[in-house]
Amino acid sequence: MLTKNIHYVIAFLLVVLSVLLTILVPGGPIETRDFSHYSETVLALFNIFLTTLGLLSFVVAFLIAKKKKYSVVLSAIFALLYLFVYILDLFKIFPTSPVTMSSTLFSIEVISSLLAVVLIYLCIKYHNIEIHNGETIRLQFSFYKLLALIVVVLFAIGIVIFATQSAMGL
Repeated sequence: MLTKNIHYVIAFLLVVLSVLLTILVPGGPIETRDFSHYSETVLALFNIFLTTLGLLSFVVAFLIAKKKKYSVVLSAIFALLYLFVYILDLFKIFPTSPVTMSSTLFSIEVISSLLAVVLIYLCIKYHNIEIHNGETIRLQFSFYKLLALIVVVLFAIGIVIFATQSAMGL
């Protein structure tokens, strides 16, 4: 049963990882550390990376649910990126802060790291299951898809600006 629906479990885990990352936005209720000692450029680039990772996780979750070609590989790559981000923070490599990490933040990052490891395992397992689906992803743009893309990009820009300003204590 799990083997038959493993792609849905992978999609669900990607969405969960994205939501868990989203609630850790600087300036929010959980991420209260001070990163004002970093330059605005470094913080903005890091926040762009995190925002892109979070938003694209939803796209990849949709693709894996539809069993699109290469979506399992993208899922595994995203899981590795989540794990990489959390390991860097948990081991105080980047970003560092003079303010200590709260226990809630620590717990969410540990749980997210474990979920990322589970996701990597499931991606490997799913990849080993032979899928005879020759579908390729064809993008067909319409006015509504373009409008949705613009809204998502504007939303992402807003997130990056808010997260960067909050991390700098502005």
